[in-house]
Amino acid sequence: MTDPTSPAKGPDLTGTTWRKTTASACARKYPETIRFDVSTYLGTRGPDQGVIWWDAGIYRLEDEGTLVLSVASDELVTYRVKLIGDNLDVVDRDGCSFSYRRQAPG
Repeated sequence: MTDPTSPAKGPDLTGTTWRKTTASACARKYPETIRFDVSTYLGTRGPDQGVIWWDAGIYRLEDEGTLVLSVASDELVTYRVKLIGDNLDVVDRDGCSFSYRRQAPG
């Protein structure tokens, strides 16, 4: 079994905040912003959001296209991802597509 806290093998997501750029209904459960640090992440709700699926926990990039996160239920869930420049495109297991944009430091 792979250690869920092992260092990322894919694109580097760490050290910056990412802001959601998708407003679709299916993406509503994902945080407005998310910050990835080494092996951990923290999601932040938007002003009109209730419970978010990505709240806080561990993550790993299994490869350049596969992100595994511990979600609000503490389950490890796999997502398809693609990092193009400062845009992170995500597809969940239900086929919901949504995106985040890397924010400038500061």
